[in-house]
Amino acid sequence: MAIVYHDMLVEHEQWDTHPESPFRVRTLKKKLEKEGLWKDVISPVMIGDDDVLKVHTKEHLDRLKKGGNIPIDPDTILKDGTYGLAMLSASVAVTALRTAVNGTPAFAVTRPPGHHAGRNSMGGFCYLNNVSIAVEAVNVRTAIVDLDVHHCNGTEEIFYGRDDILVIDFHEDRLYPMTGPKEDIGTGAGTRYNVNIPIPAGSGNRTYEKAMDDIAIPILRKFAPELIVVCLGVDAHYCDPHSHMLLNTQGYVGLCERLIKESRDGKIAFVLEGGYHLRATAEVVAGVLAILDGRTIQPEYNEDKGEQSNGLREIKKVREYISGQWDL
Repeated sequence: MAIVYHDMLVEHEQWDTHPESPFRVRTLKKKLEKEGLWKDVISPVMIGDDDVLKVHTKEHLDRLKKGGNIPIDPDTILKDGTYGLAMLSASVAVTALRTAVNGTPAFAVTRPPGHHAGRNSMGGFCYLNNVSIAVEAVNVRTAIVDLDVHHCNGTEEIFYGRDDILVIDFHEDRLYPMTGPKEDIGTGAGTRYNVNIPIPAGSGNRTYEKAMDDIAIPILRKFAPELIVVCLGVDAHYCDPHSHMLLNTQGYVGLCERLIKESRDGKIAFVLEGGYHLRATAEVVAGVLAILDGRTIQPEYNEDKGEQSNGLREIKKVREYISGQWDL
């Protein structure tokens, strides 16, 4: 197990009350230290512009370099120092994936996050698509499983026509960025390799477990990736103020444990995305790292909220549709 981290990650800040704050990393580190999990920490090897240009356009990179304290959307500002910090975050992801490819499971403590950044677009707190840059850097057959509550519209766009990169996305239906219907399955050679699992608001552990066990894992086994990358957004937790899902800590950790078991020879990496309840996010990350460390921790945010949606029925519909491509 390895944790990839750099102290400068806390320097990225939008404004004082912004949910994607330096306190996310500070709280996470404090929790891991308390649980005896802040160990095997490695620093990232910095990437260069050539690595970014495998994913993003030159126009996008030039805009990022220019800075200028410009609002990108109501929640995202491009500042003069954003380029360097976004490059650091992407470098953390690249180092984590390179570590995992060599057989050591890794966790990338990335911020700013990345999965909403497209080839030529920023937004949703994201500037560079960390996981996509990292996947291109390691250049192996890879499955990306995104557990963030928001659809990974940027990652989807980048790999939409590829058959060597599988993207499976769990997201709350009809939530920002209002993309990710089950019918969006890729194009050309990439047809069927983009798998969207929209989940109704009010869904909890049972719905997510059903989606993982009946859709994601069977597809993973058919795809047979050399590397599994988990985009771990923790904002589907019932504590999170920016979504409407009911996963508890053990539900999240259980999903990740299933993916760990599907990985081959330790070739799995986790890349931090969203998660805005500080202690719940830290607790889930600690729970995942504890599994990789061969133990468990006692969760605080583990109330069983049940199911307050028709999630199980909707997952059945998604499975029936996707079966047309994957013979589930």
